[in-house]
Amino acid sequence: MIKLSKILIIICFLLNNTSGQDDFKRVGKSGFGFLKISPSARAAGMGDAFTAIADDVTTIFYNPAGLTNLNGSVFNFNHTDWIVNSSIISGAIATPLGRNGALGLSIVKFDTEDFEETTVADPEGTGRMINAGDLALAIAYAIQLTDNLSFGFKGQYLEENIDTDKATAVTADFSTYYKTGFRDLTLAMIMKNFGPEAKFLSDKFKLPLYFNINTAMSLIGSKGSPFQWLVSVESAFATDYRDRYHLGTEMWIANMIAIRGGYKFYYDTEDWTLGAGLKLGLGSREVIVDVSYSNFVEYFDPPLRFSIGGSF
Repeated sequence: MIKLSKILIIICFLLNNTSGQDDFKRVGKSGFGFLKISPSARAAGMGDAFTAIADDVTTIFYNPAGLTNLNGSVFNFNHTDWIVNSSIISGAIATPLGRNGALGLSIVKFDTEDFEETTVADPEGTGRMINAGDLALAIAYAIQLTDNLSFGFKGQYLEENIDTDKATAVTADFSTYYKTGFRDLTLAMIMKNFGPEAKFLSDKFKLPLYFNINTAMSLIGSKGSPFQWLVSVESAFATDYRDRYHLGTEMWIANMIAIRGGYKFYYDTEDWTLGAGLKLGLGSREVIVDVSYSNFVEYFDPPLRFSIGGSF
């Protein structure tokens, strides 16, 4: 535990000194921007401070190592009304493998509203409609190395289309999930979107590489108790922006109703978030419905997310 804490402190110190602590923002340095949009209503309602919580199937998007926390086969589908009439649809499914492993599959589809083609000869429009969008397909594997430590890996295929032109890439995520042994305090780290440069037409661009460190703990109760109050704090270091921070909280009442809130620091448009969830038991199965609201300071309408998931 002491060694792990020292490693975390050193990593935080190094990243804080190299990721631009001033207000300089390295915008326009990477592509596949849809990977930065949260595909989970639960996580979004907590300000995306989810890496160290990682106890449902949507952890495949935030920390694949958390798949070892699943007790059975589970699924989740999410729809997000994003800005400028765009939308995101995502799905995830996972199942345990033996005593110590788990396997998961996910898909994220980003779609924009079709727009009319314009050319130099027809600046007002040719009448031909253009379609654009993004796709991410992933497979993840997690293994429990000890009673307290899990490791996760995710391989992901990315595709971005604008009319007939396309850019593709392959990325990898590496993550850890550690139970400290003090109550339910957890520590987690992940490196997201690691991979070579991608190419669109003749231009190369970098992937949106992220390194997240997160800690979470229940201040009152624990998972499954009549009342649980969970708090999570996360730092996010990116290659294409300054350092950011996420603060999230979740309260469970009777292990059935969830109320969530969060705040995202150093974002241009987003700040506070709200969310709620309902868990219903159907025999030996359960169904979970989540909704969330992310406040946008200006320029755009705030996005709404809706998720439904459960066991099977």
